[in-house]
Amino acid sequence: MTIAPPPDPFAVFGVEHTLDLDARTLERRYLELSRGCHPDLHRATDTDDCLAVLQRSAEINDAWRVLRDPWERARALLELRSPGVLDREKKLDPAFLAQALELAEEVAFVDATQAPALRERLEHELAADLLAVRDALGAADVGLAARRFHAAKYHRKALLDLDSKT
Repeated sequence: MTIAPPPDPFAVFGVEHTLDLDARTLERRYLELSRGCHPDLHRATDTDDCLAVLQRSAEINDAWRVLRDPWERARALLELRSPGVLDREKKLDPAFLAQALELAEEVAFVDATQAPALRERLEHELAADLLAVRDALGAADVGLAARRFHAAKYHRKALLDLDSKT
């Protein structure tokens, strides 16, 4: 038995395949699609119709989960453009990994007075990571986009660790 890939979340919402999606427009589209398959509007007596409505609702909710988060959106774009690219492009530059280790240590030993500046720096790094992923996707370099996506995980983890300390 072959498992079908999940539906394209961009196609489910009928939006462009891009990282640059407006959050308000996405939310409006989600609400519109959700209302369209609300159980109160579809009181079908046929079990198949009920199942179809429930499946469509699940598809919409899954697409919303992906599209509302820019990192999940990036993951979806990468996999749509080159299935398996995230698995193939896991190897990161050793110099970057050394910097990531230093960053993790910095987060581990940060004191309360240094935490705001470190948070600002990490947020800046994440914004730069997302821009780099977007630019690499725009240049059709999915390998570079995937590697930058993986690198961003270290910055995201550092930010989460910092948040858990403060």
